[in-house]
Amino acid sequence: MQDKREQSTIISHNIKRLREEAQWTQAKLAEESGITGAALSKIEKGDGRMPTIVVLRKIAAALKVPVQEISGESLDEFSENKEKTRAFHRKWGMLEELDQEDQDALLGMAERLRKMTKENE
Repeated sequence: MQDKREQSTIISHNIKRLREEAQWTQAKLAEESGITGAALSKIEKGDGRMPTIVVLRKIAAALKVPVQEISGESLDEFSENKEKTRAFHRKWGMLEELDQEDQDALLGMAERLRKMTKENE
């Protein structure tokens, strides 16, 4: 497990990378996330302070990515199916408005439907 400073550096790097991939300014991401520009700037500087899970979820929702993509957890475990799921999230953004339990239920149903569809091909 990483120490707090190392984890903070990973988070700040990933947020900045994802923001730039979206071609957003810090001001745009802050606005979309509902956090202050100053807070986002501090997070991206990676000064060793760890953002709260609430802030991470707001940023992840704005960028339409799972929190794990920001935290760096389990990135190596993303499969092609999970990448397609992430693309779906980005395209259809509506799921971000649901609570986590409902999101998980819908994703589970989608995965079962995909398996059934592949079995019938």
